[in-house]
Formats: sequence, C-alpha cells, structure tokens
Amino acid sequence: MADDASRASLAEHLAGAGLVHVDARVFALHLTDTGPTRQTELAFSGIASGSIKAQTSSLTLYQVLVEVYRQGKPTLARDVARHMRLYPRLGIVAASSEIAIQAAEVRARLGGRPERALQIATALVSGAEVYLTSGSGLRRIAGMRVLNVEDFSEE
Repeated sequence: MADDASRASLAEHLAGAGLVHVDARVFALHLTDTGPTRQTELAFSGIASGSIKAQTSSLTLYQVLVEVYRQGKPTLARDVARHMRLYPRLGIVAASSEIAIQAAEVRARLGGRPERALQIATALVSGAEVYLTSGSGLRRIAGMRVLNVEDFSEE
C-alpha cells in the first residue's frame, strides 16, 4: 500500500482534488470484469453526487468496449456505452490536435501503448490534478498525482 493511501482514504484523496481524470482501467473494473469494487463504488458515487469533479477521455469508451466485444457480449457493450455516456457529472473530453501533440510527447518520454499516452495527455491538457487508474503500475506523472485504486484498502 502506498504511503499516501495509508494516511487517507481514496474518497478523501479524490474529494480534495480539483479535477480527477479517470482512465479506462477504472471503468473496465467498475463496469465489466468482476464488477465494482468498494473503491470504484466510492469514486463513482462521489462523481455522481458532485463531490468529485471528474472527466475521462472519449477514448475510454473505445477501450472498454473493445474488451466487451472481444468477450462476445454485445448486449453488455450497449449497456456499458449507455451508462458511460449518461453518467451524471462526468465530463467526457473529445480528442483534439492539442491532445494528440501532447500524447506524442508523453509516449516518446514514457513509452507504452498509444492509448495510455492519449489518456495521460487528455488529463494534462485538461488540467487534471489527479490521475485515477487501476492495475497499471503507473506511479508518477509530472504535474499530477497518480492514484491506483488497488493501493487503498476496502474502506
């Protein structure tokens, strides 16, 4: 568990942030896989209530749905897409040339897959203070705190 995580709960970290960028891994964990965890429930209920100001990239929809379609679950894919588009108080940031340029710089410096670079670039361009992820191994992004939901115990 990370030192920050032991001092404060995930909900406290997120509520204290200005803008939280939620990456596709968190959505996949919450909406598909084995279902929501206590940590993702806390994050998404905070977003819906307005206590957490959050956004994601339009790329998130693509990333999550590819895996659902690969599993041969088109009905679940439609449900997930509808849920994500209608989620209360969640901003969905469309890709732009500014984000693409920033993503190229991020990928050149950090390596990794293009999707991750685009997610990080979206967060940076939008001025997010926190990058919320799950299972990614990502620990630092210049100018942003990175929180991994698995670093927090069941709250």
